[in-house]
Amino acid sequence: MKILQDYETASGQKVNLGKCSVSFSPRVPGTLQRCILMGLGMREVNDQRKYLGLPSQVGRTKKEVVRYISAKVDARVKGKLLSQAGKEVMVKSVTSAIPNFVMSCFKLPMGIIDDLNSTMAEFFWLKGDGEGGIHWKA
Repeated sequence: MKILQDYETASGQKVNLGKCSVSFSPRVPGTLQRCILMGLGMREVNDQRKYLGLPSQVGRTKKEVVRYISAKVDARVKGKLLSQAGKEVMVKSVTSAIPNFVMSCFKLPMGIIDDLNSTMAEFFWLKGDGEGGIHWKA
């Protein structure tokens, strides 16, 4: 409890124990878990919750954590019939808005970056009826 009191003193903020929860590694013995929970006066959380769109617990592989970005971008651009100028605005807004928070937390894997680039290029260059277009390179 001292660490929380030190935090409150240093930050000037009050910790709301009613909103706090603790998560344990599978390697922590049950007796120690109960002791910690009782000492802190918090509850244990077992489910995978999200905070600001990201899972609150992240394992070794970050690829699955940020995989939702590709799904979100796909959902955003799917079925949009826009002019070339409208597509440009859409591509710029989607690619700058969606991954910003995630990129501030994690280095995105190249596979995700390639997926995003591919989705955006496909959306931008394909014609509305699904016909192929020309993907110009600068």
